[in-house]
Amino acid sequence: MRRHLHLWTLILAVICVFAAESALAHGVTANSISSKTVAVRFGYAGGDPMSYAEVLVFAPTAKEGDAEFQNGRTDALGNFAFVPNIPGTWRISSSDMGHRAEMRIKVTEQGIIQAKAPTGLSSQALRIALGLSLIINLLAACLFLKRSSRKKRVHQTPCEE
Repeated sequence: MRRHLHLWTLILAVICVFAAESALAHGVTANSISSKTVAVRFGYAGGDPMSYAEVLVFAPTAKEGDAEFQNGRTDALGNFAFVPNIPGTWRISSSDMGHRAEMRIKVTEQGIIQAKAPTGLSSQALRIALGLSLIINLLAACLFLKRSSRKKRVHQTPCEE
């Protein structure tokens, strides 16, 4: 019984490590890709584009709750472009199925200053932390079950005939 429990724990841990590859899709990126118009490519941390994601563009003069300057969707490759009409810091956000990327692009009289979105916590570090947490919790559960089964055996009285 003990051998099977350890084997299942090992198999589950290996599956979790390899299944964690999909965790890369939870981070998002945004990069400015043009200097004449504002062209942005939105994508997931794993490299896949945020295809047809909703995009909102807010002018530098926009206050909280104001309507956006422009809205739309990214193309199949995660690209979105707009032409700013005044200098200042423009805010662009994209959202898709619960994922959201936001960036600010500074536009001056001379042109557009390239910008990147903040990346936040590394997906690789997050995957490692989640994997270690899962393994520790599985081991704790095994030890708890092992301890509770021992207590049951100790407290049982032998049957008298």
